[in-house]
Amino acid sequence: MRIGINSQVLGIGVRHGFSTYLDNVLRALRARHGAHQFVEWACESGPHWRLPDQLWWDQALVPWRAFQDHVDLVHVPAFSGPVLRTCPLVLTVHDLLYTRYPEWLPTRRARWYWRQWIPFTARRATAVIVPSMATRNDVVELADVPAERVSVVPEALAPQFRTVPPAQEIEAYRIRKGWVEPYLLYVGSIDRRKDWRGLLRAFAMLRDAGHARRLVIAGTVSPQRAKPLLEEIERSAVGREIMLTGYVPDEELRVLYAGAALFVYPSWWEGFGLPPLEAMAMGVPVITYRRASLPEVVGDAAVLIEEPFSPEALAEAMRRLLIDDAWRQTLIGRGFRRVNQFSWDRAADQTMAVYHRCLAA
Repeated sequence: MRIGINSQVLGIGVRHGFSTYLDNVLRALRARHGAHQFVEWACESGPHWRLPDQLWWDQALVPWRAFQDHVDLVHVPAFSGPVLRTCPLVLTVHDLLYTRYPEWLPTRRARWYWRQWIPFTARRATAVIVPSMATRNDVVELADVPAERVSVVPEALAPQFRTVPPAQEIEAYRIRKGWVEPYLLYVGSIDRRKDWRGLLRAFAMLRDAGHARRLVIAGTVSPQRAKPLLEEIERSAVGREIMLTGYVPDEELRVLYAGAALFVYPSWWEGFGLPPLEAMAMGVPVITYRRASLPEVVGDAAVLIEEPFSPEALAEAMRRLLIDDAWRQTLIGRGFRRVNQFSWDRAADQTMAVYHRCLAA
């Protein structure tokens, strides 16, 4: 079988969910299913990639490459797929957040893309792969794709997150950063789907209650959120104890995780959500929200904050984890067991099964 892979997401330049998914599943596919050929089509997208560029790539260049390379099947691992094609199409839909909440998008063009175009191309696909049951339900409901054409293929940890760094490396990292003691950690983008204001306010409440810890926020900040985030930190009485690191490479990120006292992930919407699993793998207890896919990802290995997701509830969950060592150790043990339930090898096998079903249809 010759499988064409639209690897555009690998050209964006920084680590993000789409590129992590494709990089790991493609590596596992090649390792476990080497009898098949995987033909990649790449392009440099980058931060200035615009919707017309995306549509030209999806609808003209990808079908042309598929025709030229005589592939049996095309897999598009993110965004939208070609409408006109000469072979079966597998489309991975990571989430439909902006299809459900188009008002969160800044432009009419972006709202059209998520509300109309992505659901349309999902309906046109031979099969749709999603990372969670929550996303499967959204694809069936919001994109009107028949349930039998949607397959759940959970994501997993990248190889570098399978080994906890030694204690000496963690201590040296904290000393180099000037962080004397373990800190509270958030890893991820700062955007509309994250309750970053709730996190900052909960941290202030925690400090007021006498728990002197730092809060480290690691990840990219969207342009729309940078100014309000900095203003919120400046207004906060504990602003000096909040550290913004920006983007952190994977090798440093694993040490950053491992040095944390606890990991807080206040997200309103995730198609899967790898950061909680990464934190668990590094031996760090996790707090997150009971929304979208997060309960099925973390299982019983994390503290799940219930709606309405108040800063008070978040602060209390953090306080308990800082003072109750037995509860911490329980969650750490559950976390190690939980991450072992996810595997890129299994994801590759499930993906290959989807390919075979498409060709047999």
